[in-house]
Amino acid sequence: MKIGFYGQIERPFGGPADVTVPDEGVTVTALRRLLAVRYEAEAILERSVRAAVNDEIVLDIHIVYPRDTVEFMSPVSGG
Repeated sequence: MKIGFYGQIERPFGGPADVTVPDEGVTVTALRRLLAVRYEAEAILERSVRAAVNDEIVLDIHIVYPRDTVEFMSPVSGG
């Protein structure tokens, strides 16, 4: 599965990440840990980085399946 990144969180990954998710799925938390280790990107573990699955913001307990679309987004600040 391809995982997209938006905002500051994209830097450590340099573009979309490609990971394999088992058919029974994994939690967003487990996916974050896998990405942090594989890409040496601790920033993905920050609580301020939000996860979206199939265009919907989800909690870290959400189960991700191989057919899902996953994106991580950094918080945005503005004036």
